Amino acid sequence: MLTIDNLSITQGGQQLWEDVSFTLSPGERLGISAPSGFGKTTLGRVIAQWQAPTHGQVLIDGIPPAKTGYCPIQLVPQHPELSFNPWRTTGDSLRDAWQPDARWLERMAVNPNWLKRRPDELSGGELARIALLRALDPRTRYLITDEVTAQLDAHIQAQIWKVLLEETHRRPLGLIIFSHNKALLERVCSRIWIPGRKQKSPHGDGSLPPLNRVISF
Repeated sequence: MLTIDNLSITQGGQQLWEDVSFTLSPGERLGISAPSGFGKTTLGRVIAQWQAPTHGQVLIDGIPPAKTGYCPIQLVPQHPELSFNPWRTTGDSLRDAWQPDARWLERMAVNPNWLKRRPDELSGGELARIALLRALDPRTRYLITDEVTAQLDAHIQAQIWKVLLEETHRRPLGLIIFSHNKALLERVCSRIWIPGRKQKSPHGDGSLPPLNRVISF
């Protein structure tokens, strides 16, 4: 169980989030939809341990994630090129995490030749698929995606989401999905949270607040 406990985030003198509390079970898919500039990316960074919150904590099975070693909460950001070392090949960066076989490359629509190139030699959509593949390391228990398939055509999007949904059942893998695409969220999520600026947070008991639109499948 992933628990977000009274999380508050202040950045640049602005309070982006206040007392956010919710839980995510293994295999559950939570969609979060909010306008650009709302602070979704920062929330994802904090949950994935990329930066510290102003207040509150993130727990897995009641325990904070270890500060060293592999983090079981992985984030694939909206601009995946920023998550790659520009001087190394994408294959080297991928293998820093794990070594997926040819079947995994096929599932994620990754051309093996892309792994011989540096990030600036690939498109955003190509990098997004490699970043997702890297984040699907078998040790990952919760995956946060931030508009990761927005740059892909409809056919590839469908293929990628099919894989992600399969993994939610197989591992099971918990997903937090940031997206402006409400049709996508309604299709792939078990819950959707649409936060409002005047709302403090989801309720601390793990449910979502009454003003949110919640869709169950």
